[in-house]
Amino acid sequence: LRILGPAWAGNRYVGGTGEPGPLTAEGRALLRAMAQCHLILDISHMAEAGALEALETYPGPVIASHSNPRALLVGSPAPERHLADRTIRLLAERGGVMGVVPYNRFLVGGWTPADGRARVSLDHVVAHIDHVCQLLGSAEHVGLGTDFDGGVGLHLIPHDLDSIADMGLIGKALLRKGYRSSDVEAILGANWLRVLRAAFEEL
Repeated sequence: LRILGPAWAGNRYVGGTGEPGPLTAEGRALLRAMAQCHLILDISHMAEAGALEALETYPGPVIASHSNPRALLVGSPAPERHLADRTIRLLAERGGVMGVVPYNRFLVGGWTPADGRARVSLDHVVAHIDHVCQLLGSAEHVGLGTDFDGGVGLHLIPHDLDSIADMGLIGKALLRKGYRSSDVEAILGANWLRVLRAAFEEL
């Protein structure tokens, strides 16, 4: 075990998706135990109050494995699932990386499967990545966090993606947007490798 996310929905440790709430006393104790084990803290799914406190107090490495910028999700039924700009800034100040999710409901506020795949493209993925880069003035704190672990099917992702083999198309879309090849390399994997290697060196 190297990465731990304290919440999905709310629990005895902290509020989570659909169940807001701060860190509890047990949650703070969990973070202290995690720090002793040199674990990476994953704030994805943590409610904002808990995530902000954790970013301020957790001494170890921090990430948001699969979260998108909340600012681009107006109309989303669960905007708190994603990161506010102040949370993104704090995550970056701590040297963390957030993984943008190419999942239509997390790319276009209010999207439903009834809207169809055709409404969402790689341009939406690039917009979320670009928001983070413009907010921070750097491409060093954003990557991909696909959530393609069984919960997201083909009918729920941008129409330009037909399989995991097409993820490289995001890099080509970023190049068309004007990103340098070094930034694209960072976004497609090097940022994650930097954080993971630094964390594992502490073990």
